[in-house]
Amino acid sequence: MARKQYAVLGLGRFGSKVARELFYKKQEVVVVDKDEEVIQAIKDQVTHAYVGDITDEDALKEAGVADCDVVIVAESSSIESNIIAAQICELLGVKKIICKARNTVHGKILQKLGVHEIIYPEQDTAIKLVNRLTSFGVLDYFELGEDLNLVGTKAPHRWENKSLNDLQLRKRCNVTVLAIQRGDERLIIPSGDTIIQSGDIIIIFGEDQSLKKLNLDITHKT
Repeated sequence: MARKQYAVLGLGRFGSKVARELFYKKQEVVVVDKDEEVIQAIKDQVTHAYVGDITDEDALKEAGVADCDVVIVAESSSIESNIIAAQICELLGVKKIICKARNTVHGKILQKLGVHEIIYPEQDTAIKLVNRLTSFGVLDYFELGEDLNLVGTKAPHRWENKSLNDLQLRKRCNVTVLAIQRGDERLIIPSGDTIIQSGDIIIIFGEDQSLKKLNLDITHKT
């Protein structure tokens, strides 16, 4: 993934998660929010954090938003602020503007303003969940709550031909292997002597920080 500069405007649960994940993927991340406590909480997990009103053009200029490759307007509790921030980004000549929309009407307004991509996180998450529940495929990434996730990933080469007892994932990283999918076979709550094979899909449960210790390539997230 080529290194880019992103700006996230508005740090609710969605915006904060996006900013942290982008930074974790080694991207440059600028965040702007008017709540100083929120900025203090995230400042060590992003590249630059600014206290400012996302509807203030001068505040966005000061944060360097105009120079970012992608701007994500994550604020949606206030539709007015969301729309104004999108307009300012368009005026600043931002190359790609992505906006979170509350509903389809809101999305249509953003579309008319020239926003490049509109997302509906709650709707998208619901659709992905239904698709996963009604298919035989495994979960790739599903957020269960604050910093608590289920992850599905191909077994890393370094795990192959080792048992779960050998890997000691619970002891070393505080994560639990809930299932292994091996072709058409699914092993639910595998025993400690289960040997990881090439091509296995491993379903792991744990907190964000614990999962990061595994250094897995998790490419799809809800």
